[in-house]
Amino acid sequence: MLGRIVKGLVILLVVLVVAIAALFVGARFHDGPLGPIPGGSLKAGELVSQPPADWTFAQEVQEIEMQLAYESTSRTTWVLVKDGVAYIPCSLTQPPGKTWYKKADQNGQAIVRIAGKRYPVTLTRVQDEPTRTALGQVAVGKYPSAARVSSGGAWFFKIEPRTGAT
Repeated sequence: MLGRIVKGLVILLVVLVVAIAALFVGARFHDGPLGPIPGGSLKAGELVSQPPADWTFAQEVQEIEMQLAYESTSRTTWVLVKDGVAYIPCSLTQPPGKTWYKKADQNGQAIVRIAGKRYPVTLTRVQDEPTRTALGQVAVGKYPSAARVSSGGAWFFKIEPRTGAT
Protein backbone atom coordinates (compact mmCIF):
# COMPACT_ATOMS: atom_id res chain seq x y z
CA MET A 1 0.00 0.00 0.00
CA LEU A 2 2.77 2.46 0.93
CA GLY A 3 4.59 1.59 -2.32
CA ARG A 4 1.52 2.53 -4.37
CA ILE A 5 1.22 5.87 -2.58
CA VAL A 6 4.89 6.66 -3.19
CA LYS A 7 4.56 5.61 -6.84
CA GLY A 8 1.49 7.83 -7.21
CA LEU A 9 3.30 10.80 -5.64
CA VAL A 10 6.31 10.31 -7.94
CA ILE A 11 4.03 10.22 -11.00
CA LEU A 12 2.23 13.34 -9.78
CA LEU A 13 5.53 15.13 -9.25
CA VAL A 14 6.79 14.18 -12.73
CA VAL A 15 3.54 15.38 -14.33
CA LEU A 16 3.78 18.65 -12.39
CA VAL A 17 7.41 19.25 -13.45
CA VAL A 18 6.60 18.49 -17.10
CA ALA A 19 3.59 20.83 -17.00
CA ILE A 20 5.65 23.69 -15.53
CA ALA A 21 8.41 23.13 -18.08
CA ALA A 22 5.85 23.13 -20.89
CA LEU A 23 4.43 26.42 -19.58
CA PHE A 24 7.84 28.10 -19.63
CA VAL A 25 8.69 26.73 -23.10
CA GLY A 26 5.26 27.65 -24.46
CA ALA A 27 5.55 31.18 -23.08
CA ARG A 28 8.50 31.79 -25.41
CA PHE A 29 6.08 31.52 -28.35
CA HIS A 30 3.46 33.80 -26.80
CA ASP A 31 3.15 37.47 -27.78
CA GLY A 32 4.60 38.95 -24.63
CA PRO A 33 5.07 37.62 -21.12
CA LEU A 34 2.54 35.52 -19.23
CA GLY A 35 2.43 37.40 -15.95
CA PRO A 36 5.80 36.85 -14.25
CA ILE A 37 6.91 34.28 -16.85
CA PRO A 38 9.07 35.76 -19.65
CA GLY A 39 7.40 35.49 -23.04
CA GLY A 40 8.11 35.96 -26.70
CA SER A 41 8.63 39.14 -28.69
CA LEU A 42 6.17 42.01 -28.38
CA LYS A 43 4.43 41.90 -31.76
CA ALA A 44 0.82 42.96 -31.23
CA GLY A 45 -0.39 46.48 -30.72
CA GLU A 46 0.03 49.76 -32.50
CA LEU A 47 3.68 50.75 -32.95
CA VAL A 48 3.95 54.38 -31.88
CA SER A 49 7.00 55.77 -33.64
CA GLN A 50 7.52 58.68 -31.25
CA PRO A 51 7.06 58.02 -27.52
CA PRO A 52 5.14 60.72 -25.66
CA ALA A 53 6.97 63.66 -24.11
CA ASP A 54 4.80 63.27 -21.01
CA TRP A 55 4.23 59.79 -19.57
CA THR A 56 1.70 60.89 -16.93
CA PHE A 57 -0.88 58.60 -18.55
CA ALA A 58 1.18 55.63 -17.26
CA GLN A 59 1.25 56.83 -13.67
CA GLU A 60 -1.59 54.56 -12.56
CA VAL A 61 -0.45 51.60 -14.68
CA GLN A 62 0.88 48.87 -12.38
CA GLU A 63 2.86 46.80 -14.87
CA ILE A 64 4.12 47.15 -18.41
CA GLU A 65 5.72 44.75 -20.85
CA MET A 66 9.32 45.33 -21.89
CA GLN A 67 11.61 43.72 -24.44
CA LEU A 68 15.21 44.59 -25.13
CA ALA A 69 15.23 45.30 -28.87
CA TYR A 70 18.00 42.78 -29.61
CA GLU A 71 16.38 39.91 -27.67
CA SER A 72 13.50 37.62 -28.60
CA THR A 73 11.99 37.50 -25.11
CA SER A 74 9.93 39.99 -23.13
CA ARG A 75 9.13 40.46 -19.47
CA THR A 76 6.63 42.15 -17.20
CA THR A 77 7.99 45.01 -15.12
CA TRP A 78 6.90 47.91 -12.97
CA VAL A 79 6.75 51.48 -14.22
CA LEU A 80 7.24 54.70 -12.28
CA VAL A 81 6.34 58.19 -13.42
CA LYS A 82 7.90 61.26 -11.80
CA ASP A 83 7.28 64.73 -13.20
CA GLY A 84 5.95 63.26 -16.45
CA VAL A 85 9.08 61.13 -17.00
CA ALA A 86 8.77 57.33 -17.00
CA TYR A 87 11.24 54.97 -15.33
CA ILE A 88 11.60 51.23 -15.00
CA PRO A 89 12.82 50.08 -11.58
CA CYS A 90 14.77 46.85 -11.33
CA SER A 91 15.49 44.94 -8.15
CA LEU A 92 19.00 43.54 -8.22
CA THR A 93 17.98 40.51 -6.16
CA GLN A 94 14.40 39.56 -7.07
CA PRO A 95 13.85 37.32 -8.88
CA PRO A 96 17.27 35.72 -8.60
CA GLY A 97 19.20 34.99 -11.78
CA LYS A 98 17.91 37.79 -13.97
CA THR A 99 20.42 39.63 -16.12
CA TRP A 100 18.37 41.93 -18.35
CA TYR A 101 19.31 45.04 -16.37
CA LYS A 102 23.03 44.46 -17.03
CA LYS A 103 22.35 44.12 -20.75
CA ALA A 104 20.15 47.23 -20.73
CA ASP A 105 22.94 49.16 -19.04
CA GLN A 106 25.21 48.26 -21.97
CA ASN A 107 22.60 48.75 -24.73
CA GLY A 108 19.28 50.22 -23.66
CA GLN A 109 17.40 49.87 -26.95
CA ALA A 110 14.02 48.44 -25.99
CA ILE A 111 10.32 48.28 -26.73
CA VAL A 112 7.74 48.87 -24.02
CA ARG A 113 4.08 47.98 -24.41
CA ILE A 114 1.58 49.95 -22.39
CA ALA A 115 -2.17 49.58 -22.81
CA GLY A 116 -1.67 47.71 -26.09
CA LYS A 117 0.65 50.29 -27.67
CA ARG A 118 4.32 49.58 -28.39
CA TYR A 119 6.91 52.30 -27.97
CA PRO A 120 10.51 51.99 -29.21
CA VAL A 121 12.61 53.52 -26.45
CA THR A 122 16.08 53.72 -24.98
CA LEU A 123 16.56 52.75 -21.34
CA THR A 124 19.19 54.90 -19.67
CA ARG A 125 20.39 53.94 -16.20
CA VAL A 126 19.92 56.67 -13.60
CA GLN A 127 23.25 57.24 -11.86
CA ASP A 128 22.78 60.41 -9.79
CA GLU A 129 21.94 59.74 -6.16
CA PRO A 130 19.30 62.47 -5.60
CA THR A 131 17.20 61.14 -8.51
CA ARG A 132 17.70 57.54 -7.37
CA THR A 133 16.56 58.47 -3.86
CA ALA A 134 13.50 60.29 -5.18
CA LEU A 135 12.62 57.35 -7.44
CA GLY A 136 13.01 54.97 -4.51
CA GLN A 137 10.40 57.02 -2.64
CA VAL A 138 8.07 56.99 -5.67
CA ALA A 139 8.54 53.21 -5.93
CA VAL A 140 7.71 52.62 -2.25
CA GLY A 141 4.65 54.88 -2.57
CA LYS A 142 3.34 52.97 -5.57
CA TYR A 143 4.59 49.49 -4.68
CA PRO A 144 4.85 48.99 -0.89
CA SER A 145 6.82 45.77 -1.38
CA ALA A 146 9.57 47.87 -3.02
CA ALA A 147 10.63 49.10 0.44
CA ARG A 148 12.93 46.11 0.90
CA VAL A 149 14.96 46.94 -2.22
CA SER A 150 14.76 50.72 -2.47
CA SER A 151 17.91 51.39 -0.44
CA GLY A 152 20.63 50.60 -2.97
CA GLY A 153 19.18 47.26 -4.05
CA ALA A 154 17.64 48.60 -7.23
CA TRP A 155 18.57 50.28 -10.47
CA PHE A 156 16.30 52.72 -12.26
CA PHE A 157 16.15 53.16 -16.03
CA LYS A 158 14.79 56.35 -17.57
CA ILE A 159 12.55 55.68 -20.58
CA GLU A 160 13.65 57.96 -23.42
CA PRO A 161 12.78 58.18 -27.12
CA ARG A 162 14.85 55.96 -29.38
CA THR A 163 16.12 57.81 -32.41
CA GLY A 164 15.91 56.04 -35.74
CA ALA A 165 13.57 53.35 -34.37
CA THR A 166 11.49 51.28 -36.73
